[in-house]
Amino acid sequence: MAMTCRLVSSNLIILSLSLLVLPCLGQGQGSFCPFEAIYQFGDSISDTGNIDFINHQGKCSKDPFGETYFQHPVGRCSDGLLMVDYFAQALRLPFLFPYQNKSADTSHGVDFAVAGSTALDLSFFKERNVTWPNSEYNRPISMQLNWFQEHLNNSVCKTLTPSECATKLSKALFLMGEIGFNDFNWPFNSGTKIEGLATYIPPVVQAISGAVKEVIRQGAVRIVVSGLFPMGCVPFYHRNATYVTKEPKDEFQCLKPYNDLASNYNKNLQEALSLLGKEFPNVVILYADYYNAFMSLLRRAPSLGEFPI
Repeated sequence: MAMTCRLVSSNLIILSLSLLVLPCLGQGQGSFCPFEAIYQFGDSISDTGNIDFINHQGKCSKDPFGETYFQHPVGRCSDGLLMVDYFAQALRLPFLFPYQNKSADTSHGVDFAVAGSTALDLSFFKERNVTWPNSEYNRPISMQLNWFQEHLNNSVCKTLTPSECATKLSKALFLMGEIGFNDFNWPFNSGTKIEGLATYIPPVVQAISGAVKEVIRQGAVRIVVSGLFPMGCVPFYHRNATYVTKEPKDEFQCLKPYNDLASNYNKNLQEALSLLGKEFPNVVILYADYYNAFMSLLRRAPSLGEFPI
């Protein structure tokens, strides 16, 4: 399975990068728009180690995480590489250090993502009486944006004018997400039914859209925004909630209502990104379709064979 996931990741990266540099093509010699840095926002799918600095006893700091590629845990909630690692490799840039590693070299970008984080602030969930385990470790997108501003002020743009800072950031790739899954996941664990989860879609989309607008305001001109993968296919959803056992399932035995929820969310997110594209016509905003990439893997699973884990 690891080899298959790497193939899907590589294809998505190639497509993403080709679309991101497209506006630069045909503008004369030397205008390929090489990326000089990557800035990542998100949750565990993108966290290169921030959670390790925040919660030293977290599970991502222990075996078996990291044992295959790094030979030891490095704070990634993955045995192998993350999507952002593949982006860095494709762009011939170093792997991103987590922002919480204050001694790290961040000249080629930095990772603000934190495992378990949400798009919405915890106050939103407290108002709805949603139980939140380990809430002290949550770093929502608003806090990640604060970290980004601190990084600009104290490092990358410390000696630059606002115009010079914006020019520097125009040569960076911004990855927004995946983030949003935990906004639905934790309420789900607290017993929120599918109808209640559906009401979270507009505020989550608004939070992510606002974050994209904020990095554009700072100077970002090439941004990849990730949608949700099919939630109803996650084994966790089948295992941890007894009230979904009678929910209708699709041909892959995924929980159809929860996949429909993810599809609806992705539709709303794409509509919001389309509006941003009209508001900022000189900015390339690319939607990363995790949902269909995942479903493509499921559909082709019988022909892919078995791979060592």
